Amino acid sequence: MPILFFSGSGLQGELLYSLVSDALPFNWEKSEIGKQKNCLQNYRAIVIDCWHLATNGEAGNILDLLRKLNHPRILLINYPAESSIRLGQQLKGNNTLLLCDASTDRESLIRKLGTALQNSDHPPPNETRGQLLLTPREQEILTQLTTGEPNSVIASKLHLSEHTVKNHMYNIFRKIGVKNRLQASNWAKLHLQAEKI
Repeated sequence: MPILFFSGSGLQGELLYSLVSDALPFNWEKSEIGKQKNCLQNYRAIVIDCWHLATNGEAGNILDLLRKLNHPRILLINYPAESSIRLGQQLKGNNTLLLCDASTDRESLIRKLGTALQNSDHPPPNETRGQLLLTPREQEILTQLTTGEPNSVIASKLHLSEHTVKNHMYNIFRKIGVKNRLQASNWAKLHLQAEKI
């Protein structure tokens, strides 16, 4: 499973991402804060470059986004040293680990982050996996969704009402964390096929 690296836009975020992704041999993906990816639960861990909390006038909005992240392993790096206590209190109970502040040297950052990511193979127990389990009927509907056919055709093929298919779609979207049929279809192609093989 890949590791998602969130940072602000700009040179500083790009440089830190390059440093971390080059030094640690994991499968990495990068996104900007505020442009959350779907299916966050499909990442092994989320690493967040928090330097923008000190330099960005919208720190309150960013903290709100961090509080809403639902993942068993969220690692914060490069946060302002003077805000570590306040940040820890604001994100308490969010599976968030304050790993390294901005005064941490490069070698220590790589060592601490590498250790934390190796430990992410054994995430803390939670109910996320149970919440994501799709029923056999939901898996069947999701498989049909990948064909691109409308709900009426899917309903006809599965001998269901169109309303029932819509209800299942709503539950599927909620469980896998997507917002539309295209995202659901892409999720299914990545995950349902892998499970069948």
